[in-house]
Amino acid sequence: MVRHVTSTLTACMLVGAASLFAQQPSQQEPQQQQQQQQQSSPSETLTGCVQEAKTTEGGTAYILNNAEGGTAKMYVLGGSSQSEIAAHVSKKVEVTGQVRQPNAPPPDGAESNPKVLRPPIVQVESVKVVADACK
Repeated sequence: MVRHVTSTLTACMLVGAASLFAQQPSQQEPQQQQQQQQQSSPSETLTGCVQEAKTTEGGTAYILNNAEGGTAKMYVLGGSSQSEIAAHVSKKVEVTGQVRQPNAPPPDGAESNPKVLRPPIVQVESVKVVADACK
């Protein structure tokens, strides 16, 4: 009889533990979903004026201002071709690349600062000069 009760309790604990683990989402799932979205998003072609901007950390970023062809008027130009982008400051260019939304703001209060902008980011694949000057 004791063995039957022990077996039943053990089985109940195993089932309870299995259902508990089944309910907890994996920490890697959101990261995997985000990577899949980035990989599966098609390249977009945007036209606008390249401008240099300062980041909140004091670094330099390049933006595509007065952008046409996308959903926003301003994009951060990212990717490995920063030196190529820097050569086109104050020129009207056509860029092609994947567009992604920026990461969530840090919890240090930057989101409450109205001067901090978080435009979408273009992972630049190619840059073509359309005009030597912006209007």
